[in-house]
Amino acid sequence: MKSLKEDNMSKYNNLKFLKETKARIPHTCYNCRKEIKKGEIYYPESIGRVNSPHVKLRKFCNKCYEEHGEKLLALK
Repeated sequence: MKSLKEDNMSKYNNLKFLKETKARIPHTCYNCRKEIKKGEIYYPESIGRVNSPHVKLRKFCNKCYEEHGEKLLALK
């Protein structure tokens, strides 16, 4: 598992938050690389109204969110 390190590179970091979502298509958890199947709850990063193709938003499975919570936003 990756270590939880602070990432200060993006100007959007202070706008990011995790939003509970039900998967409509399969995804992969950024932290543990587990497959998130269709219909499962997962937590994608969101930055509200900012829409930029250069911002990479990550997805986290329910298990990682329960273990680490909002600390996942600090992952590099």
